[in-house]
Amino acid sequence: MAPQNNDAVSSLKTLLLFGGLMLLGTLALVWLGTPRGMPAVGQSLPILDLQPLVNAESAPTVDNLSGRVVLLHFWGTWCPPCRREFPEFVELAKKFEDESQVAIVSVSCSAGPEYKLDELKSETEAYLSDVAPGMPTYSDSAAMTRTQIALLLSGGTFGYPTTVLADANGKITKVLEGYREGAMAKLESEIESLLKR
Repeated sequence: MAPQNNDAVSSLKTLLLFGGLMLLGTLALVWLGTPRGMPAVGQSLPILDLQPLVNAESAPTVDNLSGRVVLLHFWGTWCPPCRREFPEFVELAKKFEDESQVAIVSVSCSAGPEYKLDELKSETEAYLSDVAPGMPTYSDSAAMTRTQIALLLSGGTFGYPTTVLADANGKITKVLEGYREGAMAKLESEIESLLKR
């Protein structure tokens, strides 16, 4: 009878050891899959390579935005989450349109390479005419600005919509990737606190 008890105890120990190792493995995978924060935060805003697209005569550059809080918003008319978020972005832009220390920059992007700028312009104009007539909007025709920002993001990829907030010193303080309802409203208080610094 004693050998059977030893076998049962040995089997129980093996099962507990195996279960403990499985639990540790699962916790390690969860830890590895947890975002570590946004590496872009604290980095300098990259060089902007934007061109006027709609309702704009000159393009913003890091130099002419110096000393201002900057909100860059990359979106596309073809992107359903962008279309859901854009009215919230417009409301945010309206709140700061008379604030000279804030630059709100709307960047309309194509779904693919932007070698058809006339098409991007007409689609953007049509969309803005319903949602935000008169809003200055730019293109990133060579995708240089998006590429530089992507290099600062987790995984080095760039999705739509993406919003980047930088302080008056040109340091990135917040990055929003994708659409989250109410996120633009939260940015309002963050912009106001940056203005008080």
